[in-house]
Amino acid sequence: MVKRLVLVFLSGVMLIFFSGAAVAQHSHDHGAPSKAVPKKAAPQEAREKSSAQTLNVEGLKITFEVMSMGEHMKHAPKGSGHSETEHSKGHSIMVTIQDTASKEIISDAKVMFAVSSPSGAKESGKLDWSGDHYGGGFSPKEKGAYQVQLRIEGGGMEREATFTYEAK
Repeated sequence: MVKRLVLVFLSGVMLIFFSGAAVAQHSHDHGAPSKAVPKKAAPQEAREKSSAQTLNVEGLKITFEVMSMGEHMKHAPKGSGHSETEHSKGHSIMVTIQDTASKEIISDAKVMFAVSSPSGAKESGKLDWSGDHYGGGFSPKEKGAYQVQLRIEGGGMEREATFTYEAK
């Protein structure tokens, strides 16, 4: 009788132990990237075709990308913080700012942009944090090279970076 009781007890302990391990296995991120890398990144094939540009400016790695708003919305999850005003724009500006020393993504900066068209027309605005990048919209009305000036402020620092976007 004691043998049977010990056997039932051990079986119960093993069942609890192995079911706990199974629950733990299914509750982690299955190899998801660390917090320093955005979890909702675009698929690899989209990134390979990407026109993203990167500059290192005084301790910050600034990644800049422009795509049509329609293409951008294919990658944006529902409820991602994109405003209706921005959706009415023709193109989306996406900026990621990373501290080069800590590798952490900076999500609490004030990011302003100014776009100059090939003919000299200007459009400006603020880029808002949108889940894994700063984003905003602009409407290119002509073909050619647009100059995009970014001004980044936060944590007692100010940085500027200039990028070029070719509208086709």
